Amino acid sequence: MTAPSDPQQPLLVETHLGHVAASECDHLGHMNVQFYVSKVSDAAWHVMASIGITPAFVRERRQAPAAVKQEIAYLKELRAGDLVRMESGVLEASERKLTFFHRLVNVETGQVAMTSKVYTVNMDLDARRSTPLDAAVFARALERRLAAEAAA
Repeated sequence: MTAPSDPQQPLLVETHLGHVAASECDHLGHMNVQFYVSKVSDAAWHVMASIGITPAFVRERRQAPAAVKQEIAYLKELRAGDLVRMESGVLEASERKLTFFHRLVNVETGQVAMTSKVYTVNMDLDARRSTPLDAAVFARALERRLAAEAAA
């Protein structure tokens, strides 16, 4: 992976590549909402790693972003067998808060099936209260912020 300060590094990173399993579909034949949320949850770890919040960082520093609000727009139905790609990035960053953006794309059609904004507060995992972001993480998050138009 290229360094985040590299101008060639894309601001959106691929955070999931897969397909819609038949078991993820409801009685109407399309992917059920719980599985969109699950894919966003899995993608979160990859976008966090892109700014330095890796599993090792969380274990060593005992801090991590905690989701406090999520907004989801379901734009196109996905069906069993559809190939999907999640792209994610940092939408907003402040001293204690990060907002992540995710979009799930149907690989075959190129259509965006779902977008999500996840609002987080950086938490001290032992004290169970908010704490400032690590300076290097905050700097990377600011460097990698998406333009509002990219998340539209």
